[in-house]
Amino acid sequence: MAMKDLHSEIMENILLRLPVKSLLRSKFVCKDWFNIISRPQFAKSHLRHPQTQARIGLCIIDYGDNSDDKVVGYLHSTKEYDDNGELLDPHRFDDIEETHNLNAPQILDSCDGLFCFVDGYHKIVLWNPSTRQHNQLPPNPNLSDNDFSPYREWESPRGIEKIENYYGFGYDSCSDDYKIVGVFVPVHDSNIRIDVFSLKSYSWRRILQKDYDADSYVVNENGVAFHGAARWIASSSSSSSKYDRHPITLAFDFEKEQFKEMKIPVNTIVRARLQVIEERLCLYDHYQDEIEKWVMEEYGVESSWIKLPPPIYMHINIFNEQSSYQLWGFLNSKYLLRVDFWEFILWDHKENTEHKVMTFEPMRHRRPLFFVETLVPPYSSFHTPIN
Repeated sequence: MAMKDLHSEIMENILLRLPVKSLLRSKFVCKDWFNIISRPQFAKSHLRHPQTQARIGLCIIDYGDNSDDKVVGYLHSTKEYDDNGELLDPHRFDDIEETHNLNAPQILDSCDGLFCFVDGYHKIVLWNPSTRQHNQLPPNPNLSDNDFSPYREWESPRGIEKIENYYGFGYDSCSDDYKIVGVFVPVHDSNIRIDVFSLKSYSWRRILQKDYDADSYVVNENGVAFHGAARWIASSSSSSSKYDRHPITLAFDFEKEQFKEMKIPVNTIVRARLQVIEERLCLYDHYQDEIEKWVMEEYGVESSWIKLPPPIYMHINIFNEQSSYQLWGFLNSKYLLRVDFWEFILWDHKENTEHKVMTFEPMRHRRPLFFVETLVPPYSSFHTPIN
């Protein structure tokens, strides 16, 4: 190995340990560093590095309190605190909605540091909050003009019916490709429509049109990306009666392009949520003072769900008898809680410490999401982003 190649390899190993913010600055130190950091393979190696996986950010989307409000986002580091133990002031962004003229966008769960925005007219934007790169994807040619509504009407032999839509976002490791699946299910028709977008080919395609079990339906459109699949909380009927329902997860495998159902160990799905924690699928349900938290020890094995003991909320200093709270997610030993509808805090149940995240007006709708800080671009190397 030449001395120059050895020096380049050593330098790359050093750079791989840096956070994204430092890497973006380091690109302009010298030409060699710029070339190393700009390589697609460097972004992949940086993503897999243990120190990268440990750097978790928190994105809070502010939807406002009415449809005319602008969607605003706030980015937090979950490891930087001020002298009062509060998370440092977040970086505010509002360029995504303005740049791409999004209408009431929904934000899907993050995958490898990427977020996917889908608005009410099926306009889709991929966004990396760490690098501030964003890319508006081409429209889905399989959707007609009558499809431009989250609950849209269309003509069928049975008359005008409404179709329910939901989207999933994830990574197909077999083809090394980020994909989006759009599922369009008529309420009174068994013909499911499934469209898949490939970031590598930069195109949409309809993968199947077949009978779909209309008695199984997604009840929470906010799914998670895990193990090469998009997964949602859903409801299914038993073989004996369509009124005898039980909670399941419905997963779309991006490699096989197939759906799969799996039973989950909760009795209700109204408040149930999915989250990926330390490379394990986690299910939690929060009602009043009760929390059920389950972890799947062996992925895909229904019998491997293990119920974890609930935390003791009475130990948290900020709570009192008049306070109300809601569980929004987990970060290792920390619980993300909304207190009295106006404040987010991170509470470490092991250390019995809390850190204030953000205070906001009670009536405003906000959604917090954790993400890994990565260099993964929201576009392929073969296509230029539309910004």
